[in-house]
Amino acid sequence: MSDFAGRTDFWNIGYPFAGALVYLVAPIALASIAYALRRRWRIWHTAGTDVNLGPTKKRWKAFFSLLTTGLFAHRQFVRRRDLYPGIMHFAIFWGFTVLLLATTIAALEFNAEKYLNWIWPTVHARVPLGFVWDVFGGLLAAVGLSMAAWRRYVLRPGRLNTALDDGIVLAFLFGLLASGFLIEGLRIGATELNPSSVQYDPSIAGWSPVGWIVAKAFLGTGISPAGLETIHAATWWVHAAIFATAFVYAAARFSRFAHMIVSPMNWYYRSLGPRGALKPMGDFETLETFGAKDIPNLPWTQLLSFDACTNCGRCQDACPAWASGKPLSPRAVIQNMRGYMEERSPVLLGTPMGETPPAPARSMVHDAVGDDSLWSCLTCAACLDACPVEINHIDTIVDMRRFLTLEEATTPDTAQSALQSIEQRGHPWRGTTLTRTSWMDGLDIPTLAEKPESEVLFWVGCSGALVQRGVDTTRSMTSVLKKAGIDFAVLGDEETCTGDPARRLGNEYLFLTQAETNIATFKQYDVKKIITTCPHCFNTIKNEYPQLGGNYDVIHYTAFVGDLLKRGKLKPTEAGIGKIGTVTYHDSCYLGRHNGEYGAPREIISSIPGLQFVEMERNKERAFCCGAGGGRMWMEEEGERVNHMRTDQFLETGAETVAVSCPFCIQMFDEGISAKGADSSKRAVDLISILDQATD
Repeated sequence: MSDFAGRTDFWNIGYPFAGALVYLVAPIALASIAYALRRRWRIWHTAGTDVNLGPTKKRWKAFFSLLTTGLFAHRQFVRRRDLYPGIMHFAIFWGFTVLLLATTIAALEFNAEKYLNWIWPTVHARVPLGFVWDVFGGLLAAVGLSMAAWRRYVLRPGRLNTALDDGIVLAFLFGLLASGFLIEGLRIGATELNPSSVQYDPSIAGWSPVGWIVAKAFLGTGISPAGLETIHAATWWVHAAIFATAFVYAAARFSRFAHMIVSPMNWYYRSLGPRGALKPMGDFETLETFGAKDIPNLPWTQLLSFDACTNCGRCQDACPAWASGKPLSPRAVIQNMRGYMEERSPVLLGTPMGETPPAPARSMVHDAVGDDSLWSCLTCAACLDACPVEINHIDTIVDMRRFLTLEEATTPDTAQSALQSIEQRGHPWRGTTLTRTSWMDGLDIPTLAEKPESEVLFWVGCSGALVQRGVDTTRSMTSVLKKAGIDFAVLGDEETCTGDPARRLGNEYLFLTQAETNIATFKQYDVKKIITTCPHCFNTIKNEYPQLGGNYDVIHYTAFVGDLLKRGKLKPTEAGIGKIGTVTYHDSCYLGRHNGEYGAPREIISSIPGLQFVEMERNKERAFCCGAGGGRMWMEEEGERVNHMRTDQFLETGAETVAVSCPFCIQMFDEGISAKGADSSKRAVDLISILDQATD
């Protein structure tokens, strides 16, 4: 071929025989992968519920954005202080990507010259490119694979479940890499470092440093150039065999190799809606089963996500339920669902059209996942945030909760009591002596019935009106709004629960009843702008009511008040903060991870002169749940309590006060501080109460 310096294509192998074999194996390998994906696609589509993918253009835009930041820049892997596995994955991905690029360019160079008599531009840079392929390809991949083997078989972190497949995949990759280096080194030894070769040129050999080292090692053994050529030819065919076998293995077993294709697919097909919004169940009149009892009750995109899971354990490490000794492991939920899918879907595929498939040998809900695991979930989204391939564990868990609640009526007793209270009284707080308007005594707060032209509706919420700690926050909120001159009103007795607890506990029907009642009330008063103090109410009205046609400008108070401070409508003073002491801040899951609001609360804190602030170690995206989400506020907790763990994290800061911006969180901290015997020196205070005090 060309007279340009550097590697000679198919050197010592022979062409066209070897080339024909390579070009025959490649399409067969690709065809086998396509067949495996087609087979898996059929398994995914044994799911029966419809999936609204939305606008294609928007989906592609979101996909390429995530591809750029998540895959190419690896932000999804290294941004969460999990550097070792992040760097490891970065090295493996980019090392083999560069090697794939090198192989592709070599094929283009060879075929362009042979069949088109055209010199591909990269031929002129073949020698310096050899350095790129060696160092940023092979060497980088070797570092990544070595880190992977060390981590999996020596460090052995608890979150890793090492299976035979993991070892086989690593063996394939190491085999490809090692044989590739041997081929390069043997060629260099027999040509560029061989004085009797017409290609002798030691100055070129050094541009491939790894190959040069391998060549020197072989030459040091005294093997003749002819011997090097013999070993080279044998190694070349071993390399080709490893390549072909790896493809066959990946296609036959749909192994860990498959995540290279399926994980990006999951990025494309993931929900583009707000993270905090649960997907609706659909028309109750047409549903044959309420919730997910079996594979056909799930959307096919969730089945795809089960295959996208790499079993890395990041979600498990982030899960507060798992950390506190509960039976829930988000990783196990997805892996167990994948196992159930592989067991059940062939039966569904084998059932003739129109016939009822036989009952499953074991229950998807009770056996594959387990009731205790499902009820342990806090829906805090720590698992979603930790997952590099964007798997939504919460949707799968809540789908099965819906089955337990609506089909089997097996909701835990205390949670069922809260649901009955919502149904009968419009709120979950049984035993409260307060009413929706008790907090208003002596404050001269207008209702929308009295002042329908009000610019803003202040949504008080069940906790804000019916729990004394919430009442304190509500009164502070109205005080701040008055100081800023905001034209607002409340609903008073016309307010009822948003339905958030009902939906998270699986009672979708009760959620719809509550939501439709509130939407009708909003329509009656032509409500356009809503302020809330509760992140759960905020999330539900903002992200879930639009599913029912209720679209409003919904703002959590931290953002609203933060804007007032920027505009000079509020002027905090150091004299007002009294004995607050040093403050830390707890990020509510439904304000933070579910809705991405981390800056506004901290801006409020920084606006108060003289306020000493210290962050908890676990803050913002990595914040630890208070333990109340997902309806867990109304469930008994066995073993170590999640709120006690979060309280310990507060106490470790040395701060006197933990500021919160959620009525659930403040109750959980109150109980935690009391249980730790620290209520004489530590306190939990809503951030709006601190600001109200600072602006007196």
